[in-house]
Amino acid sequence: MPLRWAQCSLALCLAGCVTPSSSGSAPQGGLPSFELLDLDGNSVRLADHLGKEVVYLDFWASWCAPCQAQMPQLEALYQRYRERGFVVFGVAMDDPTTVGQVAPAAHRVGATFPILLDSQGRAVTLFNPGKSAPYGVLIDRKGHIVEQHVGYAPGDERSLEARIQSIL
Repeated sequence: MPLRWAQCSLALCLAGCVTPSSSGSAPQGGLPSFELLDLDGNSVRLADHLGKEVVYLDFWASWCAPCQAQMPQLEALYQRYRERGFVVFGVAMDDPTTVGQVAPAAHRVGATFPILLDSQGRAVTLFNPGKSAPYGVLIDRKGHIVEQHVGYAPGDERSLEARIQSIL
């Protein structure tokens, strides 16, 4: 299945640009982990979920319109499949000047999946060095990246759902 990629900066994110496809793979020796705080101040470690659940890392920002449009679709997938071991982590890439907008933005779109604050770029450096938004990384129960996706267009959630179903 071809993947659609977009290289998005703040300005380009709003335009939803797209560049050629590529596929991701896990680094040799497994995936790196990160530890970030959620909106309630609890520490969340990716390593605690790798090898146990299907994980979707959603890199987003409060200022990114396509990110906001995608989040209700991710919420629906999270609600539909979380009982089967699917978890979404919304990794907010907001910097210290906009991090105060993360909780209101997540609340506005109805996100109940964990929202993690990455204002220092720990997870971004590991999984999204291009700082694209939105940017998704789907990780199977074995801890391998099975899909990476940049950008959002209505309907993208259908192919993501099919991929989730195939690895659950």
